[in-house]
Amino acid sequence: MVRLRRGFAAALATFSLGAGAPPPDKPGGWPAALVQLADINGLSASPDGRYVLFRIDRGDPGRNSYDLRWHLVEVATGRVHEVGNGGLPVYDDPGVVRRDLPVWSRDGNAAFVRALNADGAIGIWRIRPDSRTITPLLVPDGNAEGLALSPDGRALAYATGPARAEVLRAEQTEYDSGVRIDETVDLSQALVRGGAVEGRIATQRLIGHWSIRGGLMWQAPRQHHRFEFATGRVSADGPPRAVPPFTPPSLSVVAEAVEARKTTQATWSGGRGGVSARLGTRSLTCRAVLCRDRRVGWLGWRPGTGQVVIGFQDRRLAQTLALWSPSAGTLRVLARSDGLLSGDRHGRAPCALTRTAAFCVHSSAASPPQLVRVDLATGARTVQFDPNSGWRKYYRPQVEPLTLDLAGTTATGVLLMPPGAAPRRVPLFVNYYRCEGFLRGGEGDEWPLPELLEAGFVIACLNKAPEKGVQDAVRSYETGLAAVRALVDRLAEAGTIDRAQVGMGGFSFGSEVALWTAIHSDLLAAVSIASAQWEPANYWLSALQGPKTRELSKVVWGLGPPDETPEAWARLSPANNAARVRAPVLLQLPEQEARQIPELVVRLRDARVPVEFIGFPDENHIKVQPRHRLAVYQRNSDWLRYWLQGERDPSPDKAAQYQRWDAMRRTAKSARSSPALQP
Repeated sequence: MVRLRRGFAAALATFSLGAGAPPPDKPGGWPAALVQLADINGLSASPDGRYVLFRIDRGDPGRNSYDLRWHLVEVATGRVHEVGNGGLPVYDDPGVVRRDLPVWSRDGNAAFVRALNADGAIGIWRIRPDSRTITPLLVPDGNAEGLALSPDGRALAYATGPARAEVLRAEQTEYDSGVRIDETVDLSQALVRGGAVEGRIATQRLIGHWSIRGGLMWQAPRQHHRFEFATGRVSADGPPRAVPPFTPPSLSVVAEAVEARKTTQATWSGGRGGVSARLGTRSLTCRAVLCRDRRVGWLGWRPGTGQVVIGFQDRRLAQTLALWSPSAGTLRVLARSDGLLSGDRHGRAPCALTRTAAFCVHSSAASPPQLVRVDLATGARTVQFDPNSGWRKYYRPQVEPLTLDLAGTTATGVLLMPPGAAPRRVPLFVNYYRCEGFLRGGEGDEWPLPELLEAGFVIACLNKAPEKGVQDAVRSYETGLAAVRALVDRLAEAGTIDRAQVGMGGFSFGSEVALWTAIHSDLLAAVSIASAQWEPANYWLSALQGPKTRELSKVVWGLGPPDETPEAWARLSPANNAARVRAPVLLQLPEQEARQIPELVVRLRDARVPVEFIGFPDENHIKVQPRHRLAVYQRNSDWLRYWLQGERDPSPDKAAQYQRWDAMRRTAKSARSSPALQP
C-alpha cells in the first residue's frame, strides 16, 4: 500500500515548530501528519493595537494529547514570537479542544487566559507581551470561569464553580447510592464519569436543550471575584450567584458583536439575511446586496471607529471580508478568499481586529491554516505566520469547484484530484455535509483525504444543498442523494471515475445521507459512517429528556413514537431498510453513540452485508483524542482501499483485520447468489 511520498516524509522529519509540519509519531504516514497538523485559535488583539495573541494547537498521538503554544505578533514589525505552553487541552462538547480567548488589561501590558494544569485544575495564567512570557497567576479550588475585564477597567473579573473536591464527592455519592434517572441523564453513556468536563472524565448532565451537556454540578451557584491589577489582591464580588437558565441559541441571529454602546448583529432566515447596528440610540440597517444575499460567518467592530468588519460567506462557504460604515451607509469589500478568513478553522470566530488590520486564519480546500494580515485601508493580504508551510511544498492536489443543478436547488462543493494529468476511471470518495476550509478529513475529520488522493482516488466534498420552507428530513436526504447521483453521472460520463468504485463517508447529518444513498441507490460500493442514526432505540433514549426533544423529532424527522408513526419509521429507519444495503458498511462511532445503533448493526449482519463496528471510549460526537483520530484515519483508508481497489496493508498487525474482511466478502457473495436471501 502506498503510504507517503518519500519527499514528504523527509520534509516532515526536518521541519520544526513554526516552520512546517512536525514529524509523525511513526515515520511515514499521512494520518499521523494530519493528526499533527497545526490549528490556529484564540486570536485576540491588545486594546492599544500593539500586539496580537494566538494559540497553535497540535495533536500528539504519542502522549494522546495536544501541544498548546501561545504566540505573539508585534503588529508594528510583523515579528512573531513563541510565548510558551498553554497548559493541557480541555475537551468540550461536541468533541473539540476548547478555544478560550485572552482577556487584556486596558493598557495592553498583560493578557489573561484560562489553562488546565497537570493537577487537573483550571486556573488563570498571565501573558506579559513585553517579556513574552506566560506564568500561572491564580489556581482557585474551583475551576476559573467567565474571564472578563471589570467595568472600571481596574481588575480582572472571573467566577469559580464548586470546589473540585466537592464535585468528586458528589460523583462518588451518586456512584455509591445509585443515580436517579431523570430528564438530565443520558442513558447512552456511563451513568458516572461518562464524558469530558473541564479537562477530566466526569459525570455529565443534559442541561435542557437537545444534547448539550454540563457537569454534575453545573447549576451550583458561582462565586464571582476581582483580581486588582494595581495590588494583585483578590476579593469576592458579592455573594454567590445562581447560574442563569440556559438560553438556547437563536436560529436566526448568526453573529453578534458588542463594544461599549455599540451593538451589531447579523440574521439569516430562509435564504435571506440582514445586518444591523445600534449606535447609542440610533438603529441602522445595511442596505448593500451582500448584507441581504450572503450569510454572515462573523463580524466585529473596528477599534476606535464606528465601522464593522464583516466576514460574509457564499454558497461554497468561501468568505469575503468587507468594511461597513453604518453612519455613512457604505459597504466596501476588502478581501476575497477561496476558503475561510476568520478567527478559527470553522469560519465563525472573528478575526483579531486592530485599527489598521484584521489578523485572520486563512484556509481552503488544499491549503491548511495560516495566519494572514488584511490591511483595512487597502485590502492587501500578507502571510504573517505559517505553521504548516511544509504542507504547501508537498501537498498540491488539483482543486476544482463544483456546481450541481438539481430540481429546485443547487448543490456546491469541491473536487480534489491528484496532481498531474487528469485521472481516468479511478475510484471516487464522496463526503457530504459541509466543505469548510482545509479538507483534511472531511466533515467530522474522519477520512485521510491526502492519503486517498495519493492512492489514486478522486475526492468530492459536497455542501448540503440549501432548502426553503419547513425542515423535512426525507426531502433533505433525497436532495443529498440527487447531488451524489448527479456528481457520479458527471464524472463517470467524463471518464474520470469508475462508476463501480464509488465510496461515501459521512458524519452527523452527512452519515444519514450516506446511509440513505446506500439504501435507495446502487451508487456506492463502500460506506463509512461516523455517527448514530435515527432508530426507535435512539428515539426513546432522547424522549427521556422530555417533550421538547420529542417535539423536535416530530418537526424535523416527522417521527413520533414508533407505534404512532409506523410509516415514517419504516421509511426513515436505516435498520428497517438494512436488507436493501449492498455496499459494505464501516461504523466508527463514539462510545455513547455506539450504544444507540445495535439494531442497525444486527440487521445488516442478518442481511449478510459486510459490516465492521468500532466504538471509541470517552468520546462525544466528534472524536477528539489524537490516538483515536489516528486509528480512525488508518482504518478508513484501509476499508476504502480494500473494497474499492482490492488493496491491503501488508503490516502483520493488520492480518486479522483482512481475514475478517475476506470472510465478509465471501459471505456477501454467497448471499447475493442465494434467492432466499434476496430483499
